[in-house]
Amino acid sequence: MKTADRRLIWAYLAWLLIGTSLYAQDLPRFRAQVITNELKYGYQLIAADLNKDGKKDLIAVDERATELVWFENRHPMWERHVLADNVPRPLNADCWDMDGDGVPEVVLAYRFEPDPKKSVGNVVLLKSGPDVRQPWTAREIDRVPTAHRVRWIDPQGNGKKVLLVGPMVGAKYPPDANGPVPIYLYRPGEWKRQTLSTHPRGILHAINPVSWDGGTRQQLLTACYLGLHRLELRDGQWVVNLISPGDPRPAPLCGSSEVRLGHLGQGRLLAAIEPWHGNQLVVYLPDGHSWQRLVLDDKMNNGHALAVGDLNGDGRDEIVCGFRGKGCRLSLYRAADAHGERWHGTVLDDGGSAAADAVIGDFTGDGQPDIACIGASTHNLKLYENLGQ
Repeated sequence: MKTADRRLIWAYLAWLLIGTSLYAQDLPRFRAQVITNELKYGYQLIAADLNKDGKKDLIAVDERATELVWFENRHPMWERHVLADNVPRPLNADCWDMDGDGVPEVVLAYRFEPDPKKSVGNVVLLKSGPDVRQPWTAREIDRVPTAHRVRWIDPQGNGKKVLLVGPMVGAKYPPDANGPVPIYLYRPGEWKRQTLSTHPRGILHAINPVSWDGGTRQQLLTACYLGLHRLELRDGQWVVNLISPGDPRPAPLCGSSEVRLGHLGQGRLLAAIEPWHGNQLVVYLPDGHSWQRLVLDDKMNNGHALAVGDLNGDGRDEIVCGFRGKGCRLSLYRAADAHGERWHGTVLDDGGSAAADAVIGDFTGDGQPDIACIGASTHNLKLYENLGQ
């Protein structure tokens, strides 16, 4: 063999070794910390700075509790406070600083039941006093049976957000697969119920405000029995665009349950859990005027937690996904190519968190995105600290 050929072979082998090493180190290492293991049945997690110290605190929605609590970020310690009491069966909350005082107001939906005849669906606005560590005052906005999701959205991009409330089902229970489910809109100050849309069908599980084009105007992604849709305010009217019908099986194993918007460089991706409380983690990639559907995992049991973010700083978002059923697991998924047509999965927590919800953010102040996850039957809230590569 000629010397030049040997050099080429050794160069190729060295390139393979370097490439393999970089790929293996591409996902950061994470260190788990239990913030609390005293929840009754965790459901939702909200990251927000509640005390104006520049750190993201965590609001933990515990669906079998009678109070709403938050954990003050004093990394590496976390201090528990009661935000509101006498709020049985709390299910969903969202934050926005309505009055510009630096402390966000919190909207909470509680007294949830899946049957509209048994569900009160209180929707209240919670505001802090001089000491955010003391219980906040509550003002009732409305009562919406099966109120399941509350979200603030800025559809005009002018900084004037409106509140959305999405019940889980329409008038019937068990839900009619073709039964309409409304999405309600409220303007702060008026708090008058308006119907934004009745397009969702069956079970509406997700209403997720996003900036589709990266601007100040926000659009709304929804997940229901009809799959995934994008709703946008145009000339005073909300226009509905179908993204995908989701899981093609008959009801109730149809449609979509959760959805998040992410990016691979300049290109979009959508991550979804399908069908409702389903077994599949799905990625949608743009394909002309339609979307290519890729199933990354079909072995989940009651999939529920979903978050998207760039965990390693390479400009391509990773997916955090978990399920809360038997054999519960929280996993990370990374695109193995620039176009997102191949993915690599890594287990972050095997059995330690019945993952109901997850959020990504820098909770330790080191500039690297961490992961927080709230567990259902595991009764815990955990932080997975990003240790880098």
